[in-house]
Amino acid sequence: MRILIAYDGSPDSEVAVDEVVARPWPKGSPVRLVTVIETPLATLPPNFEFYGPLIVGVESSLREEGYQRIQKALAKFRGREDLETSYELKDGSPKSSLLEAIRDWAADLVVVGSHGSTRLERLFLGSVSHALVTHAPCSVEVVRSRRTEA
Repeated sequence: MRILIAYDGSPDSEVAVDEVVARPWPKGSPVRLVTVIETPLATLPPNFEFYGPLIVGVESSLREEGYQRIQKALAKFRGREDLETSYELKDGSPKSSLLEAIRDWAADLVVVGSHGSTRLERLFLGSVSHALVTHAPCSVEVVRSRRTEA
């Protein structure tokens, strides 16, 4: 079974990783963590060349942060030699980039947190998780972190 985890470093995506780590899977099951780096200004009008170096620096910083987050998540799989882990950093829109990764890698199961890392995404059953549930060509499991009632 090919398991893809949509991972953005949010508490709910950490729960998605923990769920996959904790469960028994067939020996040799490939697990891929996918993080999408959403570039703040993917396309600029031609008269904005002045900001090019700043934008390149921001994008580089975002990729490095994404890489560090995903390495931390992959460390949770130590001790799970029965699973073959890998990762992918993608640029672009989380919805379309994750759907592309799911199709390209031919995932059998996607595990995703119910809410993403941005404040706006936390207001809804994540728009990304909803897009994956409705458009992915495979099963999608949406996990939720335990919330304490005040």
